[in-house]
Amino acid sequence: MRIFEKKPLNFAHRGFTAKAPENSLAAFQAAIDLGVDGIELDVRTCKTGEVVVFHDPTLNRMTTGRGFVKNKTLTELKKIKIKSDNPDINHQIPTLEEVIEFVNEQAILNVEIKTKGLPKDHIEDKVMAILEQYGIEYNTILSSFNPLVIRRLKKIDDQIITGFLIDKNFTVRYSEIPLTKLSGAKAIHLENDLARDSLIRKIQAFGFYCLIWNVNKPKEMQHLIDLDINGIITDRPEQLKEIQFT
Repeated sequence: MRIFEKKPLNFAHRGFTAKAPENSLAAFQAAIDLGVDGIELDVRTCKTGEVVVFHDPTLNRMTTGRGFVKNKTLTELKKIKIKSDNPDINHQIPTLEEVIEFVNEQAILNVEIKTKGLPKDHIEDKVMAILEQYGIEYNTILSSFNPLVIRRLKKIDDQIITGFLIDKNFTVRYSEIPLTKLSGAKAIHLENDLARDSLIRKIQAFGFYCLIWNVNKPKEMQHLIDLDINGIITDRPEQLKEIQFT
């Protein structure tokens, strides 16, 4: 796949969050200015059906608003400010379309789909329609913790790159790695706490692209580079960039 021509790809986790609030256009701009390969971001649907870029199910932690994102219209969400160290800056929750236009293919997007897996909001169809509208469906990674989401994406277009997210709450046995193939995933996004050498090699041996997330220490970054993994998703993209060019 053309996306993975370079190893490892440097993905800024929710943007360059040391410079601006997570999943904000300012954080994405800071990541682009740093020269990252890609940006990891989260999407979910709101009450009126639009795909918005936001991590949490509720607004409480990151914004001046309260309540569930799914219970707010896009108009209501646009009136809410994302919390920031500089209260004078009006960071708004962006839509996926706004992010795509803003990034303008200056970085690969790694889009995590946030849903319980029920198909009623049609988020997979909506995300794919947006990517196709901008012609970037084959230069974007779509990921989820839910194998049903990955499966539905495969049915829409089995040529896109999908990543199955695995964290420490997922019981990883060797048998579960090949079974992941049934979801249609082409990549496994593995939490750093699970990134043992033997498991990484097993993932690679089964033909998955391997990305590791929540990697923020230089020593761990270098070790993963030595293991020839495909991508690192980090809150410290500037540190990874420094290691890559030393």
